[in-house]
Amino acid sequence: MKTLASIILLSISITVCGQDGIYSSSRTDRKTTFRHSNGVSSFNVEMRGKIEITDNDKDIKSMSPDGYLEITKTVFGSRRSIVITPEGNGLKREYYEGRSKVAFEPEGRKWLSEIMLELVRTTTIGAESRVNRFYKQGGATSVVNEIRNLESDHVKAHYASLLMKQNVPVAEFGMIANGISGTIDSDHYMAEFLKNNVEKFMQNKEATEALFAATRRMDSDHYKTEVIKEALHSGPVSLESVRIIMQATGTMDSDHYKTEVLTSLLRQTNLTDGVVGEMINTTKTIGSDHYRSVVLNKALAMRGLSAASYQKAIESIKDIESDHYKAEVLTNLLQKNLSAEALNNLIPMISSIESDHYITNVANEIVKRQILSDESFQKLMEAVSGNGSDHYMSVFLQTALERPNLSKQNILSVLQATSKIGSDHYITEVLTDAAYKIKALNDASLKEAYRTAAKRVESETYYGRIIRAIE
Repeated sequence: MKTLASIILLSISITVCGQDGIYSSSRTDRKTTFRHSNGVSSFNVEMRGKIEITDNDKDIKSMSPDGYLEITKTVFGSRRSIVITPEGNGLKREYYEGRSKVAFEPEGRKWLSEIMLELVRTTTIGAESRVNRFYKQGGATSVVNEIRNLESDHVKAHYASLLMKQNVPVAEFGMIANGISGTIDSDHYMAEFLKNNVEKFMQNKEATEALFAATRRMDSDHYKTEVIKEALHSGPVSLESVRIIMQATGTMDSDHYKTEVLTSLLRQTNLTDGVVGEMINTTKTIGSDHYRSVVLNKALAMRGLSAASYQKAIESIKDIESDHYKAEVLTNLLQKNLSAEALNNLIPMISSIESDHYITNVANEIVKRQILSDESFQKLMEAVSGNGSDHYMSVFLQTALERPNLSKQNILSVLQATSKIGSDHYITEVLTDAAYKIKALNDASLKEAYRTAAKRVESETYYGRIIRAIE
């Protein structure tokens, strides 16, 4: 009794439309069928088993006991066929013109020799024996040259895979990757070939760079990303390879795939500050605020970044429209010790944030974590002065007053900034906090500025509380 597994056939079908016509192939676990049509002629082939081609590519040399080969070609309605099967220690050949069976010798043999080269270059028939033969004759270069003569990307990829099973010297892997990527147009087949041989290509610097260079020729962001990620999972790559990957990423349209590649790259352990800076700069090509922030946040988590890299991050952050993502990345950036120049470029960006909540979060991080000159401190006060919320404005000013070693000019800037608060309650909260700092400095001009700020309060109750705090 047959089991279910014994009667189910695995079936794979491939159809490709190209300039040379329509090519299709289908395969089950018992037979393979090839069809090629260009509008003038059609070529149909059905085969089973292992078939070996003669060295001159004009006849069938041998066939496994379970083998079968039927070749049919129709040109302008004229149909010819050959059926070849094992027979004893040799092969049985049957030749047909239309539906009439004709003696194989001499017309059948002549016709077969005429079509064999087209047959082997259009299908995978005898591919293994042909790859073995070409490799013995001229090594990998000979096989790559023959692959260029093949008709379809499916067949080319099949030959390329067979080539990589040969005992190819590692030094030739780069030539193979370059040669195959230059002849296979299909991103699907190219990606499959590269992924299946990633471990080999990663053994050699030239081959690794050739692998990544091949991704630049791909149109599909999906396949580019698949190959690059597969390669990066194999281990660290050279900085030159990283730059090649960056070039491939720069040609991508999809923000999603750009982000996948860049975040995968940022997991490499040998990245220099310059390379990370290039990655940060590449984020400017990411239109999505979400994806841009994902890459920037990961890049900013790297240690030892230079002021130049931080400046590139600031330039990229400027283009983020979302208050949420802009504040998120700025907050992460502000965990670093930024130069005065970087801060002067960053502070004006606060004015581009519409949300009072996010403005305050970012401004608070600046006053808590950064070294600010009196000039920078004043610029920060001015940038936050656009805050429409009295609550958030008072929260920020109170946070600023908590900074240690506030200068006289810093305190004066805070006092002046209270003019942007309309609520007597919130003005009072800020001024009473400021009073402790002013009394510690015991500076007459600051006390005068304090009383001037207090006069803006209309409530006698709040005004009294403010004056008592300074006395």
